[in-house]
Amino acid sequence: MWAIDFQFDSNIDGKAIKIASMIDEHTRESLLNLVERSITGEALVAELTKVFAAAGGPPKVLRMDNGPEMVSQALRRFCENRTGIVYIPPGCPWDNDYIESFNNRLRKECLNRAGRRRWARPRTRRGWRR
Repeated sequence: MWAIDFQFDSNIDGKAIKIASMIDEHTRESLLNLVERSITGEALVAELTKVFAAAGGPPKVLRMDNGPEMVSQALRRFCENRTGIVYIPPGCPWDNDYIESFNNRLRKECLNRAGRRRWARPRTRRGWRR
């Protein structure tokens, strides 16, 4: 089972930045860290296509919350006949605890440390892996 979630931050200019993270709940490997000003369902599908190919195929199940990108028609069509989707109930982040823990560490160890210099150009910070 893989888990995916979003978190938000801002760059030095105060503009919003969205971060999509995905981990393998068994190995705890970070599979995706997409940093953009906006991430649509279609953009998420494009990145998932790359991750599935690199991993040798999709997981049996993707666990996620009910955010707008996660319930998009693009994502549902993409996952159909590839992988199952499990939505956690609204307001229950503890039901997606591995990715929430990963996001907490990402925030503490990377985002908060960067201070005022952070995210001048969000695309230059992509591609974090283990």
